[in-house]
Amino acid sequence: MTREEWLAQGQKLFGKDMMQWKFKCPNCGHIATVQDYKKAGAPSSAVGFSCVGRWLPVHKEAFDDKDKRKIPCNYAGGGLININPIEVDDKKVFEFGK
Repeated sequence: MTREEWLAQGQKLFGKDMMQWKFKCPNCGHIATVQDYKKAGAPSSAVGFSCVGRWLPVHKEAFDDKDKRKIPCNYAGGGLININPIEVDDKKVFEFGK
């Protein structure tokens, strides 16, 4: 999908205020808004690309199937294993959260 198509889909789902757009981590399933990333101190390039848990003091390890806590993980989309499901132009990103 193109960036324009992706932006149109985001606006259709969440409105024009991008701070309220939601993204679902493909590893742990945690849903975070852009505002959540900002509050955690994450760089803007991380939104919808890496789990917000990377910037939180308490998180679980990505791909740790034994940790059953319902908290975000430290998955990084730019790491060795990229499971981001949506391709926007040439970058893979998280799907929108619902």
